[in-house]
Amino acid sequence: MVEVVEMQLSEVDVLQSIFPNDNEVVIEDLVTYATMKRYVETNGKSAKPSKMLPLKLNLTSEEPRCVIEMKTSLPLHYPIDEMPEVFLRCDKMTRNVQQKFNEDLSDFKSTLEMGEICLYQIAQWALDNIHHYLKITDTDDTDEISSLQPTDNATFTRLWIYSHHIYNKEKRKCILEWAKELQLTGFSMPGKPGVVCVEGLQENCEEYWQRVKRMSWKHIEIRHRDLNSLDYSFKGMNEVNFEAHGRRSNHMDMGAFFVFLNEHNCGPVFKFLFGIEGKLPSTK
Repeated sequence: MVEVVEMQLSEVDVLQSIFPNDNEVVIEDLVTYATMKRYVETNGKSAKPSKMLPLKLNLTSEEPRCVIEMKTSLPLHYPIDEMPEVFLRCDKMTRNVQQKFNEDLSDFKSTLEMGEICLYQIAQWALDNIHHYLKITDTDDTDEISSLQPTDNATFTRLWIYSHHIYNKEKRKCILEWAKELQLTGFSMPGKPGVVCVEGLQENCEEYWQRVKRMSWKHIEIRHRDLNSLDYSFKGMNEVNFEAHGRRSNHMDMGAFFVFLNEHNCGPVFKFLFGIEGKLPSTK
């Protein structure tokens, strides 16, 4: 139970760092939040949280310009074996379109993996797809509303997979061969930590993830999904290395890795993978 509460608190911290402005992340029950913090700080010796933690995210979309209110409550067993309750609201939407927005959100949630924190992915989905729903102005046009499910974002995906480490030669072989079999491009960075990126048709990416996660891992998870890109960033599927060092020559040069990501227009994903901003090496 302590681990679950710690994961929830960590996710709140991450959201507050990604959305740092006032009122972007609102903790709506400070008593429950304080109980959770004490429970973790005392390693489970204080009172156990008995209520779901309610949060509100006010997400600002630049294009179209609007604010999406994302209301959520974190179940006591989230993310281990429960998903968060989430409801989206936007004052520029009619009631019928808002209902469709939330129905499609439920469909998206069904693609997420149990056991992984997912609020940022849900928030990003809302921001990436809001423009589809604000196009609709006639609430009686049910045919138009039913066709709202985005087709471009649903067909192309880029997955960023983080592993505690990738050493095993057989796993490294499968990581490359399965991607090629499923016509995915990207890269694999072995070592500690290990990173795998694959991009292509969404159904193929999800099949790839199902295969990869079934192998034995100390820890592996999807840290980020790019759902709104239609352009491939990589050619082929290759293993990359960046001046490995350490006792087993297995720790990659993170600065060189950040340069690599920037060269492929993927620099911002560094923070999603490692929780810190990447920095380019200084030049003299």
